[in-house]
Amino acid sequence: MDPQDAVEVYSTLSPSEAEIIRLMLDGEGIAADVAGDTQGGFPGALPEVSVLVLANDADRARDLISQHQLSASNTSDHEES
Repeated sequence: MDPQDAVEVYSTLSPSEAEIIRLMLDGEGIAADVAGDTQGGFPGALPEVSVLVLANDADRARDLISQHQLSASNTSDHEES
């Protein structure tokens, strides 16, 4: 695989969640893009939305996403207490 190929590092049914991940990655210096955030003209369809980065950034992006999700989970746990 070419290091400049785009690869999926995250997928969700929520376009807003994908955008949050994209912005977080951009803030960490990783260029990211969101793909599949349209319904393709099918009312009620819930297409999967993907966050894409360059292949050479994929491992770091996945690590950052995992850290972000863990942090969000810990914050949510503390708010419920």
